[in-house]
Amino acid sequence: MLKEVLKAIEDNDSIVIFGHSFPDGDCYGSQIGLRESLRLSYPYKKVYAVGSGYRRFHERISYMDEVSDEVIKQSLAILVDGNDLSRMEDSRVYQAKCWAKLDHHVDTGHFVEGPQFVDDRANSCCEIITRIIMDYGLKLNKAGAEALYLGILTDTGRFQYIYDYISAFKEVSWLCEQGCEPGPLNKILNITYEAVMAFKGYVFTHYQKTENGVIYLLLDKETLKEYNLPANKAGNMVNLLGNIDGYPVWAFFCENEDGTNHAEFRSNGPAVQPIAANHGGGGHLHAAGVTLDNSSEELINQIIKELDDVVKAFKENK
Repeated sequence: MLKEVLKAIEDNDSIVIFGHSFPDGDCYGSQIGLRESLRLSYPYKKVYAVGSGYRRFHERISYMDEVSDEVIKQSLAILVDGNDLSRMEDSRVYQAKCWAKLDHHVDTGHFVEGPQFVDDRANSCCEIITRIIMDYGLKLNKAGAEALYLGILTDTGRFQYIYDYISAFKEVSWLCEQGCEPGPLNKILNITYEAVMAFKGYVFTHYQKTENGVIYLLLDKETLKEYNLPANKAGNMVNLLGNIDGYPVWAFFCENEDGTNHAEFRSNGPAVQPIAANHGGGGHLHAAGVTLDNSSEELINQIIKELDDVVKAFKENK
């Protein structure tokens, strides 16, 4: 299917690259990295990346594009780092002339609008795009190289979670040859704020545990407001509870202002993606998330029990 995605790119002179809601480093890196490569490789094409991006890197790498509705209606929409149209941050994706997708999440089968290439064993969507650029001899500049490096760095937990180290490090080495400077990017990632430090203190004093080995935190909207954190940003800090001895699954449940709940699941063994998928979410086998329709105690307790049952079965089968 990759050849069909590339044919769609060849066949369209206006391309808009879309990323998922609450974009992270891999989403932003995929959008900017692919945009920069396509602009250089096909200078006669108009290529844009839309959405909010990863704001702390706008000045260092690139800002996002402002695109009119009319342009989108005349363009191929490429979805990156997301399963389906419904998961895209900019809902104007539905207005596009046609669609294609590059992704590394477990395929749910919901995307039927056009050609797609999905490799759920890739460490990140940026890795897929880097591989395409390398294999097909496309061009890349420093901004694109740094964007792609950022996505690989963040989605692997700074090179902790990698399927194929040899392949990943070859790609990272190649990105450095194209001008990427890891030092300044790490410096930006390492910046923290006093409010975040205070929130970390709350996490370490309020987490809860299940009998079989799930460690989790419930965050209502009043608590999040106290720390000036939206639910999605709090959810991104789920790994604060990660890799604690005896607890192979960790989770955050963060209440949104509208009463829905942003839930994030992580694991160092048991598969958590099926549980997220069963409740309307998705992700990777060991890193997944879902937006729940409500923050009811009954629903959250049900999911915690499902996670606990998965851990129990995992331990019994070891």
